[in-house]
Amino acid sequence: MRVMNFRMSVMCGLTVALSSLGEAAAQSRGDWPRYSYNYANTNANVDERGITYQNAPTLRRAWETFNDSAWRPAPPPTGFVLEAALGLQFPSSVVGVIAPPILANGTIYYIDALGTLFARDAQTGGITDPARHWTTTLVDPDYAAQSPPISPELYYSAPVAVGEYLWIHSSFNGRLHAVRRRGGREIDFDASRPGVQPFAVLPDNVLASSLGEPVAVRTYRSPWRDDHAAGVAETATETATDMAMGEMSDDSADARGLRTLFITEVNVILNDALVQGAQVGHVVAIDITNPHAPFEAWRTPTIDINPATGRRYGAGVSAGSGLAVDLQRHLIIGGTGQNTVLPYAGYPDPASAPAGYIDRGDSLYAIDYRTGRFVWVNQLHRGDVFNLNQPVPTGPDRPDGPRDADVLSPPVLFSARTPDGRRRDLVGGGSKGGLYRVVDRSTGETVWERQISKATGLGGIQAGSAYANGVIYVAGFEGIDDGFSDANFNAPGSKYLNAFFATFSPAFWADVEDVSDDGRADTGMQTKVYALDAATGRPLWRMPGTGADHVLLKAGAAMRHLSWANGLLYVTTSSGQLFVLSAATGELRFWDQTLDLNEHFGLGLGKPHHAGMNGGTMISGGMVYVPYGSQNNPSGGLIAYRPGR
Repeated sequence: MRVMNFRMSVMCGLTVALSSLGEAAAQSRGDWPRYSYNYANTNANVDERGITYQNAPTLRRAWETFNDSAWRPAPPPTGFVLEAALGLQFPSSVVGVIAPPILANGTIYYIDALGTLFARDAQTGGITDPARHWTTTLVDPDYAAQSPPISPELYYSAPVAVGEYLWIHSSFNGRLHAVRRRGGREIDFDASRPGVQPFAVLPDNVLASSLGEPVAVRTYRSPWRDDHAAGVAETATETATDMAMGEMSDDSADARGLRTLFITEVNVILNDALVQGAQVGHVVAIDITNPHAPFEAWRTPTIDINPATGRRYGAGVSAGSGLAVDLQRHLIIGGTGQNTVLPYAGYPDPASAPAGYIDRGDSLYAIDYRTGRFVWVNQLHRGDVFNLNQPVPTGPDRPDGPRDADVLSPPVLFSARTPDGRRRDLVGGGSKGGLYRVVDRSTGETVWERQISKATGLGGIQAGSAYANGVIYVAGFEGIDDGFSDANFNAPGSKYLNAFFATFSPAFWADVEDVSDDGRADTGMQTKVYALDAATGRPLWRMPGTGADHVLLKAGAAMRHLSWANGLLYVTTSSGQLFVLSAATGELRFWDQTLDLNEHFGLGLGKPHHAGMNGGTMISGGMVYVPYGSQNNPSGGLIAYRPGR
């Protein structure tokens, strides 16, 4: 849309007022143009009407893909370090989809874990227009340059659509790729070197990896203009839909004094597990106003430099939850992980802290996206120090609080009238400690919180919540037995060195899926799904027969966001199960499951290992889209459902 001048902005007061509620305007075309639908991460398509309470039980697979290697005629990668170290194997050159897809103008974009990007007709899964529908395999210069290579580049984060381009931050080495939406050609950012060169995010960091979802925002080059020349109105209305739909060209934005920032988080999980380089998390903004010449606009570390020593106060505090955007306040909001070394003797006693130290571990945070400066931090768990390679028990009976309690749940923005009578703009997020907290969006002050599930090291809340009509829907998972995590990792005598190594093992995920009553602590995880009053956190469901205030799914872990549309709630699990529930009551309306990889490939696990549904769901145009793929032998693709007889 056209950028409005100051006088025109007066006419947009209603739009500004609505956007200030934090519930970004629904896409009128029924698309799903961002990983969590909108900037507020509500995961709710309020325009969707095609799937109803009545016809949900008739959902059928309309089209699907599985290891779609016909589009990449090459053998799968082999002979790399992680193949021997982790047993990481790829059965095909194209494998499963872990990154959330996006859907715009009838085209669905999805990328497999090895970097083949697909643009397909969303209704049929086919190629009806070669300009709009194509297949591109992203370049991997790091793999070719390493001897021996550590790993092929991996892709776990959703694409971001900005005007004519899709932007993708890779999840292993941290490279930013740009692909034209018309034709699918990848941009070369360094013509002086042979081949196509992606843009290096934090090139001075080893493994600038990303597991969360990035965003793109437009803002004036001067913060003053944002505040005084109707920047709020322009940004709020324009970026609600138009950036994703490509209605405003990047050149036009540049000419009007706007800049486009691609903002992403960098975690230290891979670095800690493989390199042990004592790095810190970062939030980074790349200026992509000229899509052919991106540059770093700012970077913000999660741990500051101690002026007394010239070194960082500590290490760790990954940034990696995925980001929400408050357009009115110019904020990006995300979450962090734990410290990986003791920040100071006597930690966490603040009286022992060195001057100037701010503990941002296991926190929700807000950063002004114009400047990169922290605005507030709300810490969910204090005192969490956890080193993957020197683990300590993390089970729910820890008297000193949860360990490895990262805030990985992508924040969701909403507004509610709290019990004090005020209408407040709020943000909610959850931790691996199983705690869901809602805070004031302006100040970071805690408004309410609720324990959703137990803290188990690998567990708690990792999936993004959904918001619709004054209700927050949130899922947390835990071991069926309290000893699950310590039996598998994080304790002497456990089955795996640490959680990182465990999650790359097909045998581990088969044990997660094994919910039989076998009396073993190392098998079986369950997911709890809640509907909570957004103003108070009060549970709204009551299960018939048991009186429970949540739905219990003995189905493994919920790793990605819940989704809402037309009174139905969509939940996916690591055991490859899709549950469609009534959002009003929690009643099951539809269920499906992916294929058993153990049976399909003869993995010899002795039990089922279904391809995980770890990418969330999209609901658009009377259809449901579910990416699927596991972390090791990551076979899968995408399944599309529609109602039928």
